[in-house]
Amino acid sequence: MAQLQPRDFADIWAFLRVVETGSFSEAARQMGSTKASVSKAVARLERALQVKLLNRSTRRIGLSEAGRAIHAHAQRMVDAGKAIEATAAGMQSGPSGTLRVSTSMAFGNSQLAALLPGFMARYPEVRVVLTLTDRHVDLVEEDIDVALRMTPKIDLMSAVARPIAPLHYVLAAAPAYIAAHGMPSGLEGLDQHRCLVFGDSGAAASWRFAQDGASAQFKPAAALAINSSQSLREAMLGGAGIALLPTFVVGEDIRAGRALHVLPALRPVGMFGSQVAAVYLHDRFLPQKVRVFIDYLLATMGERPPWDAFLSDAASASQLC
Repeated sequence: MAQLQPRDFADIWAFLRVVETGSFSEAARQMGSTKASVSKAVARLERALQVKLLNRSTRRIGLSEAGRAIHAHAQRMVDAGKAIEATAAGMQSGPSGTLRVSTSMAFGNSQLAALLPGFMARYPEVRVVLTLTDRHVDLVEEDIDVALRMTPKIDLMSAVARPIAPLHYVLAAAPAYIAAHGMPSGLEGLDQHRCLVFGDSGAAASWRFAQDGASAQFKPAAALAINSSQSLREAMLGGAGIALLPTFVVGEDIRAGRALHVLPALRPVGMFGSQVAAVYLHDRFLPQKVRVFIDYLLATMGERPPWDAFLSDAASASQLC
């Protein structure tokens, strides 16, 4: 089993410079060394780790599969070192560098992307790279600083999950659909309606609800199944039927009157959990760019996120009646 020695850390630095510059010669120039010395340093590191880090050709240098994973770890070592230097100096000039963020397609498109201009205006030295994907990303392997996740269970073996905002769900339908088919009077009335479900098959899971301290279930006969919340919203707005959706997708539509809140006395329990969480690697020296980004999300979302404004409006209206 490979074991790093203190002398290997200088070789790690050489490896990082080669990857960053794409050249042994340029890495040597920046380090005030020679091309031969830098090449030997990378070779020593490969022997110490017992893996091949770089794929070399006459035209380019590229990372091997093992090299990509090790490069992400090595870069975080450098970031931690910079944080230590800043702490020792007793000051930091301000958040800077590249902030890599990942979240789902639906949340990124409907909410997060619109919030980024405000963050970038406040912290102009931070460059944001936002990756939208519905698959689970590995923070280390894919070099992600913060992942905003909506899932009932988060693997926290080496990560921290900070709640950012509550996650609510509603039944919603277009006004035209309700005008044509009527509003269901209760859960049992949904049997008479076209139900739009999230999924990639016609066999929908049961919709679960909380009502007056009790729980209830309804098995929808899916008139339409789509594995995209955004596409499900579009079908609902087009009058296809009643859909169960997260409020971050449909909340603004309900507030603006483009959609109606169906059976508001019911509280759906959604498949994506009950909160939006910011997940990041456990690190005593949390980079300032990560810290201020999470603080910004808490300030702009928080316990009462803007997409849930219609819920507060409905509660206020019911108190006035």
